[in-house]
Amino acid sequence: MEWKDEYSLGILEIDNQHKLLMNGFSGIEESINLDLGWSNTHYAIVELIKVAHMHFAFEEALMRMFGYPGIEGHKIEHQNFFDVLDNIERLALKEKAKIEIVDFMQNWLASHILVNDRGYAKHIFSGAQFVRSDRFPM
Repeated sequence: MEWKDEYSLGILEIDNQHKLLMNGFSGIEESINLDLGWSNTHYAIVELIKVAHMHFAFEEALMRMFGYPGIEGHKIEHQNFFDVLDNIERLALKEKAKIEIVDFMQNWLASHILVNDRGYAKHIFSGAQFVRSDRFPM
C-alpha cells in the first residue's frame, strides 16, 4: 500500500502516523508474498499492533482535546480493528498467512482515513476550540 495525497488529513503528525501504519501493512504483505515464514509474518503483525496502539491513542487524545462528538464511535472502530488483528496474529501462528489479510488491512485503513478520520479533521479545522478542564483553569 502506498501513500496517496488523497489520504492526507492536513494534520502532519497524523499523516505521518498513517504512513507508518501503511509501512506496517507493506511489511506484512512482503513477508506473505515472499513466503518468509510464519515468524517473520508474526513479527510484522506484532510491530503493526504496536504502531496502531500508539497511533490510535494519539488520535483519540486529539479528538478529546477538540471535543469531537464522534469519538465513541471512532474508539469502537479502533477496538474492532484490534480484535481483527488479534485474530490474524493467532492465525499467523497456526497456519500460513494469506494475502487476504493484507487486503483487509489495506481496505480498512484506506476507508478509515478517507471517511472516519476526515470527520474529526473537518471538526478540528472548522474552528473547534480546545476543551478546557475544570481541574486546570487557564
